[in-house]
Amino acid sequence: MSHPQSNPDYNIVVDVDDDEPTLEFQDFATATAQPGRMTTGGSSAPPPYQPPAGAEPGTSAHSVWAAEYWAQYFNVDSQDVVQRTYLAVVPKDSFLDVYNANPDLWGTFWIPTSVIFAMFVTASLSQGIAEALAGSQHAYDFTMLTFAVFTIYTYVLVVGALVYGSTKYFGSHPGLMECFSVYGYGMAVWIPVSVLCVLPFNWFRWAMVALGFASSGFFIMRSVNQIVSRSNGSLHKAIIPLLLVAHALLVVVFKFKFFSYSVSS
Repeated sequence: MSHPQSNPDYNIVVDVDDDEPTLEFQDFATATAQPGRMTTGGSSAPPPYQPPAGAEPGTSAHSVWAAEYWAQYFNVDSQDVVQRTYLAVVPKDSFLDVYNANPDLWGTFWIPTSVIFAMFVTASLSQGIAEALAGSQHAYDFTMLTFAVFTIYTYVLVVGALVYGSTKYFGSHPGLMECFSVYGYGMAVWIPVSVLCVLPFNWFRWAMVALGFASSGFFIMRSVNQIVSRSNGSLHKAIIPLLLVAHALLVVVFKFKFFSYSVSS
């Protein structure tokens, strides 16, 4: 489009192109990431804690009696479970920051179940080897399996529920599945410990049990401390030592029931 302008001495013609491209802005700041997995590169500071959707009955869009309610806790793959198990065995990063992005019950259930199986098999194998070397006949003790089921499931469910109830009372805003997951995944280290304790060296078994206690105890205490620190009270000063004593008692039971053997004469 041309707009002529007149002047006594000269003429000016200004050309305006109506077809000039418009300036567009694009946002490259957003990036998709799969929930529940750690990312590498850039700033890794976790966002402020937000209770995960559906962490408690009544906070999900589905009824607790509906299959859809429980299906959300199994929306994980093997990579998710392996990563969370690694964080439980080698607790160098925050487990809850990863878990709360996509809560699951898969590892929470199957890890304690695998520990029960591993302890029964390895304890039976150790006892069988000892009796074979002593020339005795070995018979499987299935009461050991029943004892493992009762002890491990009771510890995970009862202590996890007590942590949930006490921290909720003091305003820490815990999730019930979150508390169960800490104790469920916290059992993971006892699978390799059970396998290594097949070796017939008592000092080595004591060392492995001590290592398992240190690893699982640190993971559980650190995770529980992260939960109770959401409140402004001093709850952690009372609950952490009590939970550590309960965990130590469990480890003592493990040592003398599953990681020791004797040969009947």
